[in-house]
Amino acid sequence: MIPFAQHEWCKAMLDEDKSTAFQTFDCHVTKYVSDADLDSLAEFGITTVRMPVGYWLFDDENLYPQDRWIANMSGTPAYGVNPDGFITPGTQPLTDMVVKLHNRNIKVILDMHANPGCSSPHQSHAGIMCDEQLPNLWAGLAQDGVCGHPVHRAKDGKTWTDVARKIALERVVPWIKFIEGIAPGTIIGFEPVNEPDSPPQPKPFASVEAVRAITLDLGKQVSACLGDLAQKVDIIISSGVKDQVNYASDKISQDYQSPTYVNLKDRFVTDVHHYYAWAGCQEGNIFSLTCACEANLPGGRYVFQDSAWAGFMKAGILEKGFKMMIGEWSVGLGPAHTCHNGKPAAAEARALYQAQKWDFLSQHVAYMDKSAGGLSSFIGDFYWTVRMGYHWNVDPAVCSGPTQTTDYERVDNWDWSLLRLIKLGLVKPISQLGLTPESLMKEKDAMCTGSFPVNCR
Repeated sequence: MIPFAQHEWCKAMLDEDKSTAFQTFDCHVTKYVSDADLDSLAEFGITTVRMPVGYWLFDDENLYPQDRWIANMSGTPAYGVNPDGFITPGTQPLTDMVVKLHNRNIKVILDMHANPGCSSPHQSHAGIMCDEQLPNLWAGLAQDGVCGHPVHRAKDGKTWTDVARKIALERVVPWIKFIEGIAPGTIIGFEPVNEPDSPPQPKPFASVEAVRAITLDLGKQVSACLGDLAQKVDIIISSGVKDQVNYASDKISQDYQSPTYVNLKDRFVTDVHHYYAWAGCQEGNIFSLTCACEANLPGGRYVFQDSAWAGFMKAGILEKGFKMMIGEWSVGLGPAHTCHNGKPAAAEARALYQAQKWDFLSQHVAYMDKSAGGLSSFIGDFYWTVRMGYHWNVDPAVCSGPTQTTDYERVDNWDWSLLRLIKLGLVKPISQLGLTPESLMKEKDAMCTGSFPVNCR
């Protein structure tokens, strides 16, 4: 079985046939989320998306002319294979998607989900499955490969961090400026790295200095390069699912308030990821909806329930007006699947969605008037993900497979797909849930009462 990572997928396709590989890739990046899907999101009330991308979309033959591309960009549309083995169409499909979102009044946070050199060990989101050995994004030379994977980078002494920084400053920034000209106001944030050094290792994968360099330091450089546009584009600082063992929330909070970064207070946004699939709001075998509603809510019983978030609360960051968002969350509770003989836990999914929406709107209200301009310092939440890949046929001869609501019983993580939840009627917009800042307490009993088992084995 091929490991689930972009690099292995690219290699497997290229081993068969380059032309078909390019067509397959093009099918996936241009058709996987369809116009009908985007219409559904707009109709549902989605105002902003956090769009994960791989650095290879921004890699370019002229960025480091001495690096040898495995296949130079060519054809219509243009495709190539970068020195590290990633198939890339360049930024054209990304630009097309941003324009489509712009036409639906949906804003975009650009999330560099996979960075050169691999940012997180044992994680498919890093683009390549890597372990803790050097070289990686945080340490080591690009010419020496990626954690044992050979590459075609010139022997010129550049580090992987150098590559990431150069791509951000010389490719991403100009692209954001270009997008502003054709879809003004659509790009509202840039996240230089996703979940740095996750999951936390007993021996940290990256030093404090290395993570700071690719988050706060690079973010400061990007903001400076954006010029006047920096007032419209926030820098998103990813914390991850758990508090890191190296660059932890208390250290990030200290840096935010230091003379080096405090002038960017209104530009930095902390991104924490909030999943009950792994931990939180469970006592033994029972999951509590009351806890899900009140998790990390100031003054509540579960004020420090989420560890990644708790450190920032203890440092008083939101109270001081530093902005925060939930960049990823879901109603996924994999073990709950076992309580329904392998069938979807639909009632639990609906209840958990409502409880978390109650919590997030309550967070927004709790921190109202704390940020610049009288705005809330809790700015919103992003469901992970728009759709899962089931029923999707990437064969160029087919290139089809809309999200379905049937034949999903055998899929453990069906509830990670927002489109499927929408089609099943299990989730509704805040307006249809009757949630407003004024009605929160009125709706609390209905949305925040009850519990259910999470494992019946």
